Amino acid sequence: MHNLTNMFRAAITMVIAGVLLTAAARAADDVTIGVDFNVIGAQVWIAQDKGFFRKHGVNPSIQPFAFGIDTVDAVLAGRLDLGMGVDFALTSRLRSGQLRMISAIIEPDPGFHKLVVNASIRKPEDLAGKRIGLAKGTSAHLVTLSYLRNFGINPDAATLIPMPSLTEIVASLRADRIDAAFVWGDAVARAVEIPGVRILGDDTPADVLLYGYLVTSETFSAQHPQAVKNVLTALIDATEWMRANFEEAVDIVASHAKSPRERVKAEMLIENYTISLKPEQLKGFDKVADFAAANGLTPSRVNPREFVDSSYLKALAPNLVTLRD
Repeated sequence: MHNLTNMFRAAITMVIAGVLLTAAARAADDVTIGVDFNVIGAQVWIAQDKGFFRKHGVNPSIQPFAFGIDTVDAVLAGRLDLGMGVDFALTSRLRSGQLRMISAIIEPDPGFHKLVVNASIRKPEDLAGKRIGLAKGTSAHLVTLSYLRNFGINPDAATLIPMPSLTEIVASLRADRIDAAFVWGDAVARAVEIPGVRILGDDTPADVLLYGYLVTSETFSAQHPQAVKNVLTALIDATEWMRANFEEAVDIVASHAKSPRERVKAEMLIENYTISLKPEQLKGFDKVADFAAANGLTPSRVNPREFVDSSYLKALAPNLVTLRD
């Protein structure tokens, strides 16, 4: 009987130890994740609200940012463990050598950026000589220059005014400090509320395809590889769930973006959410790298392929990786 009691106590001790170890392991997977303030972080919000992070042992702290480049800078500074950013924002920061692209997250169709203009502009060609607000260092920078050139306008023929935020762009339109700008997300609605301001079109004529990526730092991925895998697994589940439950996904993202549901839905429809690594994604990134070097945004051309780490996604779902090493 005494032996049975000891065995029982030992078994209970092992169970308690196992619980404590599991709790410790889960605590080690506390991560900070940066997202776009609007729809680019949709998979993260879904993973949180539908329990996919919890299912895979991740306790996330999610931080929205106005620009993707701000998210990337926070990853580099160690204020975020992982972040989401569009390839244009990533290009100028890859030179640090510290970023690792784990997966693509969106493969958007054209139309994300809207061109808002005042009454002095009736057609695209009227942009020549006008004051154009520019979200410098974001994808809208490339879109603006490509759009102008598509309509035969040398960007030097316009006055391009760098702006620190979408809020500043809208404020400048209201104060008549600029005549036009490409905006997106909730800024579109705020801009067209201004008397005399309207949407002239979208970014389709710019013929620019921009992809979004999940990135982390070399330091975090080296020190916490299992945490990276757990986050990625949760995002795979969230992406699959979104495809099967799109309307509910819109409700969730709209609640976090604090934007009208129909506007969020329209933007989500063109994002083409994915967790994957494909050759065509990197081809688009190559064009961005070429543009950045040619326009002095980077002192020399970076090679995006040097900063892709496909090992995590290959280990979890090799069918999602068609990019060759």
